[in-house]
Amino acid sequence: MSQAWDVVVVGAGPAGAVAALEAQRAGLRVLVLEKDEAGRGKTCAGGISPAARGHLKRLGLWERVEAEAYLIRGMRLVSPSGREATLVGAETAVVLRRERFDGLLAEAAASAGATFLWNRRCDGLVERGGRVVGVRCGSEEIGARYVIVANGAMSRLCPDPRPKSLLHACLSRFEGVPFEPHVLEMIYDPELLPHYGWLFPEGPGRVNIGICLFEETRRRRSLRDVFLRFLDRHFGKRLAGARQEGRLMGHPISTCTSVEHHAPEGVFVAGEALRLTNMATGEGISHAIWSGAIAARAVREAETVGALEATRRYVQALQRTFTPGFLLANLFTRFGTPVLDALTFTLGLPGVRRLVQRRA
Repeated sequence: MSQAWDVVVVGAGPAGAVAALEAQRAGLRVLVLEKDEAGRGKTCAGGISPAARGHLKRLGLWERVEAEAYLIRGMRLVSPSGREATLVGAETAVVLRRERFDGLLAEAAASAGATFLWNRRCDGLVERGGRVVGVRCGSEEIGARYVIVANGAMSRLCPDPRPKSLLHACLSRFEGVPFEPHVLEMIYDPELLPHYGWLFPEGPGRVNIGICLFEETRRRRSLRDVFLRFLDRHFGKRLAGARQEGRLMGHPISTCTSVEHHAPEGVFVAGEALRLTNMATGEGISHAIWSGAIAARAVREAETVGALEATRRYVQALQRTFTPGFLLANLFTRFGTPVLDALTFTLGLPGVRRLVQRRA
């Protein structure tokens, strides 16, 4: 077995990079293994929510992100019947392409002293005496006192016995699409319910447009065909003079309604590898950031209370943080979409719109 590290983090997305940053700040020696090259893209709209912004501020990372992101100050909401309302007020979120956002987090962790190995796939965990003592990359074994697994929805390092609840998302980027500046669009198209399609502006004249829907909603239909029909219904005229940038990209999103941690002693699972994604929106960036920070804290606690007790505290912290939102998201996917027509009607009333914008 090669050099032993205090912590090996598997995955350099938001959960892994933040875990590495916080563990390194605590004085631990951290190695991050990422199967892709630095700057790899991801099928994600890149919306950084107010919750994610709060986490980034607490970590001292917000100013770096804000400097490169596109500000969002409003939303155009379209209900299943086609009724719509647009609200514009104070800054609510930002949009930043994931390759750059993830890169900023990885750069912060590397600047703090964490070591990154790119294009290095982790094939498994190394267990001895009932405890994980490292990871395996091909024929090489890398020693670690603790392992943080943060390698995304398709992670196989710590199998979860529960049936998977999957969303399928796809998006494409376009130049030259007209849109209201600093306003994102969420469209609850009947073919996608209880989910939606979106337009997220990334900068002047540049947007990403995408859809997400449950695997069972898709019902073996071509995701590409569903997406193209959505584009034609909602953006046909606006795309007439636009130029598509790159190819159509798709990716599964793993979700859950309860937090369960299925991992051997010495391992902490974070981010989408633990299914920490909002079932109603598909948003997982804020969950990844904060679970990565909590995982680093758990590793520090394990030094004094032991790995098993630290794991128990870790799971409790995750449950307190995420379970209420997951339950609300589940309720919305079951019962919430019929109220969208009433909501858009109410928000469209001039008096209500002025009141909401004044408080925004």
